[in-house]
Amino acid sequence: MTTTSATALSRRSFLGLGALTAFASGAALVGCAPQPSTTLAETSVAEEPKNTNWVGEAPQIDDADIVNTLETDVLIVGAGNGGMACAASCVDLGLDFILCEKNAAVEAARGFFGVVNSDCTKAAGVDIDPLKLLNEMSRYADFKNDPRVTKVWIDESAEMKQWLDGIAAKKGLKATLCLHENHGDGGTDYYIPPISHVYVADESIEPGISLEKAGSIDLPVDWSRNVWLEEHLNEAGHQVTFEHKLVKLDRVEDGPVTGAIFETPEGYVRVNASLGVVLATGGYAANAAMTRELNPILGKCITGNAFSPSTTGEGIRIAMQVGAQFDSEPAPAIFNRGMVEPGVDAGYTDDSDTAMFSGQIGQNGIGSQPFMKVDRRGRRFINESTPYDNVVFSAAGHEGGVWCMVWDANAPKDVKRFATIGCSTGGMWMVNFETVDEWLEAIEQMMHADTTPIKKADTLDELADLLGFEGADKETFLAQVDTYNTAYDNQRDDEFGKEAYRLSELRTGPFYGAWFGGSLLATLQGLRIDEHMRVLDEQSRPIDGLFAVGDCSGSMYANTYPELLAANACGRTLTFGRHVARYLAGDFS
Repeated sequence: MTTTSATALSRRSFLGLGALTAFASGAALVGCAPQPSTTLAETSVAEEPKNTNWVGEAPQIDDADIVNTLETDVLIVGAGNGGMACAASCVDLGLDFILCEKNAAVEAARGFFGVVNSDCTKAAGVDIDPLKLLNEMSRYADFKNDPRVTKVWIDESAEMKQWLDGIAAKKGLKATLCLHENHGDGGTDYYIPPISHVYVADESIEPGISLEKAGSIDLPVDWSRNVWLEEHLNEAGHQVTFEHKLVKLDRVEDGPVTGAIFETPEGYVRVNASLGVVLATGGYAANAAMTRELNPILGKCITGNAFSPSTTGEGIRIAMQVGAQFDSEPAPAIFNRGMVEPGVDAGYTDDSDTAMFSGQIGQNGIGSQPFMKVDRRGRRFINESTPYDNVVFSAAGHEGGVWCMVWDANAPKDVKRFATIGCSTGGMWMVNFETVDEWLEAIEQMMHADTTPIKKADTLDELADLLGFEGADKETFLAQVDTYNTAYDNQRDDEFGKEAYRLSELRTGPFYGAWFGGSLLATLQGLRIDEHMRVLDEQSRPIDGLFAVGDCSGSMYANTYPELLAANACGRTLTFGRHVARYLAGDFS
């Protein structure tokens, strides 16, 4: 066994794993087989014991099997959004660190990130009430979150952005705020201040731009934040240590976490960290065993695979093996964009631990538009003008867990009037196209497919046949169209209370329709943390030397993702990654 300095190891170089960049990482990724049972860490919310076969037991690794031992102050595990923000902050704060990533390249970055009351916000004339926002976030989570944790993002995200701006400027990038329209009264009243920021390669860009422009294919939006953060590390003499997969945390019994053990191509490597270990390993969306157990409803309503294949949940499992507490409630981030052919049911394709859902890899953005949606019986079943996952969860109680969405040739102008929030808007989702055909062509190119499951017909009767409606179900579907057209004429939805400006008519051919299920992006159920990102034990006490950021961390979400507060998760991840570095550098008491 040899001992090597962090500096020596940093000289190593590894091949990139380009395939992973095709997936949205969002600081949360997953996939592992179930292991022998262990005791579930207690949570702050009383609940019945759960099956935790997926946690497993820590492997027994003899010292003789350790081929190398490294020493550092801070060990960061995971080179995604949170890990890269933490590492880059360590560089600027003068902290010694090692950043280990299981893949051969940094994870793809989430381009949009949520910031509260930034310089861009103020320049655009927007004033966000931080305490109202705090309570809105807590309301989404049914107050199962820790508001002190949420408040760190609200209070510190502007400082995080200002710091990030300095690095981005070296790449010729400038941040802008994505504005959106104010929305009137209706069935979907939420507090929705604009918080989503993005970097663009245009110094002349204004501090606040419309979401329509932010999504334009012509706007030079930058999606490579983690790449240029890696370059920032390299310029300071640091390297990401690739192909190091976390297999065990070293913890003194009832004492601190002192480091971790990694599986590498050369064998097991131990890293000792004098200040602490920061887990930034992502969630567990790619781990079918964990997802089935922790989110049973997803097997009834998900068709799309939008998660990163790296989100296998090992950071969560391995922390629980040393006594970490886990969020009691699931919090999946879901899009209503899992387009499938007629007749396809939601759910996994098989019973394996690495199973995929029944639809395509990725998502089809048109699904988030609030056009009329019906179940397999041809009936509307929800107000379509709600956050992404609402229709998905509602569909779980209907046959096949899927729904059909229908629109007509007026769709381009309808979409502009709908003025949806977040990534459902923008040029690629039709705002900047004048015809439906242009839109469909763009969708097909985006999905890298010759065709999409969208059906097109000159009449509604013909469209019903193409969508698979038969007999009484077809009659119900056509009658539902008439009812929906009446609601549009009256500018009043007596069925579900959709806002008038989100209603549309189905009278002008050609007509279009497609079937959808949910598309799973990430899981936000993680290790319980305090306001300094310290991982808590079963008694809600900090475990010395162990921190978590990003989607492997918890204490902020429950039940759902606050979709109308666009990009809050990535903003949280970047802010928390920076906070940990500042905490370890002594910026906070």
